[in-house]
Amino acid sequence: MPIRARSQWLRALTEESAMVTLDVAMAYRDELNDPWTEMARSVEQRKLQCTFPAAKTEENEGRYYECDVLPLIELGSVTHKYYLLNIRLPVNDRKKINVGIGEINEMRLVSIFQNGGFTRVWFAMKTFLTPSILIIMIWYWRRIVMMTRPPVLLEKVIFALGISMTFINIPVEWFSIGFNWTWMLLFGDIRQGIFYVMLLSFWIIFCGEHMMDQSERNRISVYWKQVGPIAFGSCCLFIFDMCER
Repeated sequence: MPIRARSQWLRALTEESAMVTLDVAMAYRDELNDPWTEMARSVEQRKLQCTFPAAKTEENEGRYYECDVLPLIELGSVTHKYYLLNIRLPVNDRKKINVGIGEINEMRLVSIFQNGGFTRVWFAMKTFLTPSILIIMIWYWRRIVMMTRPPVLLEKVIFALGISMTFINIPVEWFSIGFNWTWMLLFGDIRQGIFYVMLLSFWIIFCGEHMMDQSERNRISVYWKQVGPIAFGSCCLFIFDMCER
């Protein structure tokens, strides 16, 4: 969300990295004559990162500051026809709310979305590929079990990586059609996190199992120094994502 502030350099953006407070509300309706129904409301704070593109002289007075784009809102699914976004910039001198941000002259909203054609192709690919991957996984593990020796660590990790890949490709988005499920974004992040953890662990174990100077192999406990930081980092990212969502 780009914000353009009138330069008026004697009084605009009096503070560096000023904090802007946004009182945001979103409503929806499915028909033009229907009343608006509020679906979300929040008071958000964002830090302005603005630069003046010219020298602060009398000749340049009246130009705009150039500010970085501010992330505002993200929808997991668009289930209604019409949406209304209401943004207020409340001012409170005593609490120092929206003080030092200058004179806001213009606000532009940038929306990024996937169109209907891409969504259909995406749903179709996930719907038809998921059973194929599942069949291949079953065939692979059946062949491993049929061998006379027990499965080795690398074969188990490959199977676990296939399970995580199948989990990330399951078309659960079909269940979000017609419902305002806000947890879909978090669920998608969890699926991606599990896949990336398994992918990194697979590469570590794959390289370790092929090292000629390694005496102990075929045990997951041997790789605890490498897999442990990956698990710890993924837990930290999960906590951060929970706080953000």
